[in-house]
Amino acid sequence: MEKDKEMHFWAGVSISIFALILFKAVEVPNCWLWVLTSVVTAAVGKELKDLLDYGEFDYRDAIYTFAGGMIGFILSFF
Repeated sequence: MEKDKEMHFWAGVSISIFALILFKAVEVPNCWLWVLTSVVTAAVGKELKDLLDYGEFDYRDAIYTFAGGMIGFILSFF
């Protein structure tokens, strides 16, 4: 795996775990939905920023971020 894609994956893991801890701590209903929304927003938002800054939206980066975020998403059901 490329270093860039690995960084996106671990960013997704970090974002989802942080969101999971936060939303579980404040007892948000449908926690899984908020964790998923956090990861998708971060993944797409980062690529939109890259599009504005560098003129390139790399959907593969967004997919790797999303894939890493699935760890927190899955854990949100427990």
